Amino acid sequence: MLLLLLACPPAGSPKGGAEVCKTPNASSAWAGSTVFREATTEWGMEGVTGGRYAAGDLNGDGYPDLLVTEIFRNTRDDPANGIFSHRVLMNEAGKGFRDATIESGLVTARDGHVGTSSTVHVLGDVDNDGDLDVFAGQSWDRADDVQADLSELYLNDGSGHFSLAMNSDIAQPGGYPTAGAAFTDANADGLLDLWVTGFYVQYGYDPAAQAQLYLGNGDGTFRSVTDEVGLEMPSNIREDYYEHFARRPAYGATACDVTGDGLPELISTNYGRSWNHLWRNDGGTFTEISEEAKFDGDDNHDYTDNLWYACYCESNSCDPAPTRSCGGSFPDNYWTPGRDDQPVRLNGNSFTTVCGDIDNDGDMDLYTTEILHQWAGFSADGTQLLLNDGTGLFERIPNENNGLARKRPRQGDWNEGDLHAAFFDFDNDGWKDILLSSSDYEDTQLWLWRQVSAGVFEEVSEATGLNQPWPAGVGVADFDRDGDLDVVTGSSNARSGTPWTTRQAHLYLNDSPPGNWIRLEGFPIGTQVTVTAGGISQTQEVSGGYGHFGIQNDLPLHFGLGSVCQVEEVQARYPGGRLQNWKDVAGNRAVTLK
Repeated sequence: MLLLLLACPPAGSPKGGAEVCKTPNASSAWAGSTVFREATTEWGMEGVTGGRYAAGDLNGDGYPDLLVTEIFRNTRDDPANGIFSHRVLMNEAGKGFRDATIESGLVTARDGHVGTSSTVHVLGDVDNDGDLDVFAGQSWDRADDVQADLSELYLNDGSGHFSLAMNSDIAQPGGYPTAGAAFTDANADGLLDLWVTGFYVQYGYDPAAQAQLYLGNGDGTFRSVTDEVGLEMPSNIREDYYEHFARRPAYGATACDVTGDGLPELISTNYGRSWNHLWRNDGGTFTEISEEAKFDGDDNHDYTDNLWYACYCESNSCDPAPTRSCGGSFPDNYWTPGRDDQPVRLNGNSFTTVCGDIDNDGDMDLYTTEILHQWAGFSADGTQLLLNDGTGLFERIPNENNGLARKRPRQGDWNEGDLHAAFFDFDNDGWKDILLSSSDYEDTQLWLWRQVSAGVFEEVSEATGLNQPWPAGVGVADFDRDGDLDVVTGSSNARSGTPWTTRQAHLYLNDSPPGNWIRLEGFPIGTQVTVTAGGISQTQEVSGGYGHFGIQNDLPLHFGLGSVCQVEEVQARYPGGRLQNWKDVAGNRAVTLK
């Protein structure tokens, strides 16, 4: 017998039950008005700084809490002097945040010091006791003056208080340059596993770190199976540098099922204008298929518009000839023939891969964010949407063809600093929109594209009030539980030209956009859920974190329903492929399906 448990909405919620459903077929189109308003001070976040965000219900009260992390590496909190690299903000019933950093235990190191140096945080129930535990990854570099804490797993007692799990393989002796992490159920055994990607061991000198897959034991400990499941790769500092199958410095990790077989693939989003990696899950072992899947990089390998090349050619004979003038931009020795003209150097500075069914066709698409420099030319990849053909093979859609192209404000030097992104339905119309945090350079901002039809977008950043300059990181959750999705970001002061003097975190509340909704709670990480309502089927996968230095959005799945009140069918496909269906589920409420 199937049980359908309706979670009572928070008291005072303006969208708390079926009685507030809009009339079927009523207009639910966004009318172009400002949607987001900043509520940073109102919610008690003034003075909270950071650039990385993990949202999730840590204390089990039904409201998403927030873990905020500074962008610094190997900087421990120093509470006695008011210095915090981390903040644990508990949501006070949708009215604001309360600082619970110290009392949470999440900043207590194994040596007993109150203050840690962790830089990557993702959330998941690793011991199956019904609450969210936290992986705290360290970004260690051999050149650092201090030894960072090791990566740790913190276990939740259910009330938002954490203690360290027993040591296991995730605490690598000597440290690890963690750049991304994602909880996933790689072997579909019902226990969460952990996918971790690493940057250079020492930037500019040493090889990239080997990405790691840790299988969970169900008690907060993990065992590395990287080598035995086929994930081990050769170093990339010798002749294998030019091969696809070689380590690359990763800046993000993603795990999701792109082949549709109920098993998650593993993604490493890589830096250095190099290839990205996509590992197909073959049911116990993994095969690297990024080139076959067309995920490794785009097909533009024309380097004649690269200014390094143009400057080299002023002192050397070049064929083909450069298509632009050096103009004194760089010395003539920045370009190395036989290396910089090879495909391995003509791809992206990739940071985040978002995985989700953007076009509502039932399969998981990808969106990669890239830093793109004017001097590098367009052989370097830019941020792009990749549509899945249903089998895990992707088509790269030109931004000019789908409305995602941006006008660059200057003809001269420009940079696109695209680091973090999310798919979310800000106006509850049943079509996921794209949020992009472009940071650290002049003319960068928070971007929002509204999906107006399948795979077609319009830019609405300024119109919605979400065009903050120089943002840092993103997080998405319905923090006030009023039936629409809110946004948290930071402000970057990493480079000259920034308008910010501090790295203040910012909360933007979504003020009642049109459209009905449903929030589905309780599904385990890796479950793909399809909601059919009003002739539209939407699919989402419960994510255990993704992207550059760990992006964690709220785990309950929020679906916009537009003008429709009643969900015709919900289908869940659990890790491993088991299916479960429910019919006729009322909207405008939180629902737990069993």
